[in-house]
Amino acid sequence: MRRGLITVAAAVAVAVAGVLIVAAVSGDHDPTMPAPALGLDTRVVEAGEVDVEIEPRRLDDEAAVFAVAFDTHSVELSADLTRTATLEVDGADWPVDAWSGDGLGGHHRAGELRFRAGGPAHRGRGSR
Repeated sequence: MRRGLITVAAAVAVAVAGVLIVAAVSGDHDPTMPAPALGLDTRVVEAGEVDVEIEPRRLDDEAAVFAVAFDTHSVELSADLTRTATLEVDGADWPVDAWSGDGLGGHHRAGELRFRAGGPAHRGRGSR
């Protein structure tokens, strides 16, 4: 059960990040701008017994990067984000590229989650 909560926390964190990206890419903007310049604010989500903080750092036609922090006092943070995280941008799956941060376990984890572009970061951009 506890392992399931951590997986849910990771999925919720990435889902919220995905919502932020979808909101950003639906309007006209320069996709090479840093995420904060696009109006993508840091969000905190409660997922079961885990608080997840997501800070968008980059969104362009090459990658999406988020600073992610997990905090709990009741479960082990054992989700492998390179296997459980997902991101969808405008209907396209963006695969996880890397997690650079704290290793599995413990009650506090933080790092950077990077996704490779699975399509353009903005509707109507890219080659046709």
